Amino acid sequence: MKDNWRGLMKVLEIQHIRNGKVIYEEKNILNTLHTEGEEFLLRLAFLSLTVPTAYYIGLDNRSTIAVGDTLSTVSAVEPSTNGYLRVPASPGSDFSLTLNDSGNNQVNTPIVTFRSNPGDWNRPVQNLFLCTSSDNSGYLIASAELSTSLDMDAGDMINMRLGLALRNCPP
Repeated sequence: MKDNWRGLMKVLEIQHIRNGKVIYEEKNILNTLHTEGEEFLLRLAFLSLTVPTAYYIGLDNRSTIAVGDTLSTVSAVEPSTNGYLRVPASPGSDFSLTLNDSGNNQVNTPIVTFRSNPGDWNRPVQNLFLCTSSDNSGYLIASAELSTSLDMDAGDMINMRLGLALRNCPP
């Protein structure tokens, strides 16, 4: 995966919180741009594809991330119990445009939160992803692998924020 172009998505920060304490934190996690994501961006920019009403951020437990992964690949290993849902972010209102540390344009998501409630998710999460739908009908744009697998106990939270740029995404 180190040879993949990393210019689209970066996890700016992620925290796993249990009982009000941060038990895991990581910053500047780079992505893999999926074939579907590339198709989506090209159709959006050059073939008049309509901007979705929301983008979605999700978590999964794929053992490896592959360029050819799809939303069907992800949903097979996504949590499905105790409050897990992909978190929507609306174009226009939930994203902000800024200059990153390298002076390049970057769009940032707000901090999004996942909560395990009322019980655990019965499955760890190892990756996060950005897509265009709350189900399998859209495009899987990009995924990022965490440095460790996270087990969500009842009441745990994951907070994260993504940055998206077309160049100079590495820290």
